[in-house]
Amino acid sequence: PNLYQSIVPVADLKSVMFDFMNAKQGNIIAVIDKKKETIRKYILENQKEVKIAPLTVSGGLNVEGFKRLLIKNKINYVVMETGNTGMIKSTMTAMLNAMALYSVQLVILEPNETLDTDEISFENLTKLHLMYPSATRENNSPEAQVFMQNYRKKNKVNPSTYAIRGFDITFDTMMRLSQDKTYQETAETMITEQVESKFEYHKKEEGGYVNKGVYILYYDTDL
Repeated sequence: PNLYQSIVPVADLKSVMFDFMNAKQGNIIAVIDKKKETIRKYILENQKEVKIAPLTVSGGLNVEGFKRLLIKNKINYVVMETGNTGMIKSTMTAMLNAMALYSVQLVILEPNETLDTDEISFENLTKLHLMYPSATRENNSPEAQVFMQNYRKKNKVNPSTYAIRGFDITFDTMMRLSQDKTYQETAETMITEQVESKFEYHKKEEGGYVNKGVYILYYDTDL
C-alpha cells in the first residue's frame, strides 16, 4: 500500500493519448504495418472506436481506402504505427494531399526513430502537427533555467535526463513530506509539476499508487 510508482507506465501513455483524442471528438484512424501486431491487438481490444486503415497486398498503405475513412468537419487523428520509411512517407503524403478538404493531424504513441532520419521531412511533420504523449516536457521557464544554471555551476556539465528526473522525484517527495498532511493524502489530492515531470498519482486496485502525469505534445510550425 505504500508503493508509489513515479514513472508513468507505457500503457497509460497510450490510454491518455486516446482519451485526449476522444475528448476532442476526433475521428481516429490507425495506420499499422504488419510488423506491429501488438499495437493492432491493443487497439482492437481497448480502443474499439478506432478505424484501422486497409493495407495493400504487399503490406503498404491502401491510400484510397484510407481516404474513405476521413470525415469532413471533424479533426481526423491518424495514429501511425510503423518504422517503415516507405509507409511513413505514403501516409504523410496522403495526409498532406487531404489537407485541402479535411482537418488532419499525425499522431504517434511512442518514440519513432525513423522520423528522426534525413529521409523524413521535418517540415512535413510540423505541417501535420505531429502529436505524441510524453512523461516529460521541455521547460524553458525562468525557474527551470535557475535549476540548470545551479546544476552546471556545481557539476561543470549540463544535467542529463536522469539527473533532471532524479531532481524532480526528490524535490517533489520533499515538498509532499513538508505538507501538513500524510504523504498518502498528498498523493490523493495534489497534482504537481517540477522541472520536466508531472506527478498525478492514482490509487491502484491491487494497492499502492501510480503516476499518470502525462503531457500531450505536438510539433508546431514555429518548431
